[in-house]
Amino acid sequence: MIIQPNEMNFSKSRFSMIIYGSPGIGKTTLALSAPSPLLLDFDKGVERVRAIHRKPTSRCSTYEEVLKDLASPEVADFETIVIDTGGSLITLLKDWAMRVKGAVQKNGEFNSLKGFGYIKTEFQSLTDYIKTKLDKNVIYVFHSEETKDKDGNPQQRLLCEGAAKNLVWQPCDFGGYLQMIGDQRVICFTPEQEFFAKGSHGISGRMVVPTLDDNAPNDFITKLFDIARKNIQADANANKKIHDQYDRVMGTVNDIVEAITNAEEATEAADELQKLDHVLTSKKEASALLTQKAASLSLRWDKDAKKYVSTVETEKAEAEKPKSKKEKK
Repeated sequence: MIIQPNEMNFSKSRFSMIIYGSPGIGKTTLALSAPSPLLLDFDKGVERVRAIHRKPTSRCSTYEEVLKDLASPEVADFETIVIDTGGSLITLLKDWAMRVKGAVQKNGEFNSLKGFGYIKTEFQSLTDYIKTKLDKNVIYVFHSEETKDKDGNPQQRLLCEGAAKNLVWQPCDFGGYLQMIGDQRVICFTPEQEFFAKGSHGISGRMVVPTLDDNAPNDFITKLFDIARKNIQADANANKKIHDQYDRVMGTVNDIVEAITNAEEATEAADELQKLDHVLTSKKEASALLTQKAASLSLRWDKDAKKYVSTVETEKAEAEKPKSKKEKK
């Protein structure tokens, strides 16, 4: 089914997200603030979440078990899948690639050259499966590790094996680095020298994560997703407004051009078309339509006279001019 832009509804858009930071900073609790989450707990992280903030949890020891749980009818009751941690999922995928895809060296060890290719493809497929097929949000929780750049400056990166720490960013809409700044927890969606991050749909910069007490709802990510959806819809509405204006302008352009029957009207039309409030490509299209109409009426623009003239009359006038002695010879 083909849907026109003005018929699109973004109120139920699904997102993929990475949350990473140092151990104990509250990444799992923050991830569980997403709408109606199911936690796939590979690190026993739910044990460190306060009981009041815990959510339904699945524990798997193989990647096949992960897929089986996701295919369960019970998953229909959830809006978000939280994977804690992404690094442990990569470990499961590594085991899966060895057993199922044959990514094994002769000595029985993991063949990273072949294996991480399988892992990259499967990780992206899993994200797409959760977002598209299951119609869920997906949040990957990662621990961070400190590395050094070429100048020796500290940098925070995802803690997971090999090239996976780079590939996991590709299918994600948001990536937030969670850290303590003073006495506040802050999640950052704009990359800085110290860490990588990723923002989209108007989500960027630093945001303070509220401190939770027994009466405070754990809904930070739920509100974040709501803001992103509103931003997408606002952009769509603004785009619709521009296209509506374009349609109105082009309607006027067509009326003006179709009414032209002679050189004088073509000259007046050129002036009218210039004065319209053009948007998008309307000015360029108006010029092309005018040129096309003028050609069909055997008209051309006279730069010196700054008006349209008849090519037929011009040629006739040229032909009737008396010839010079040189031309007669």
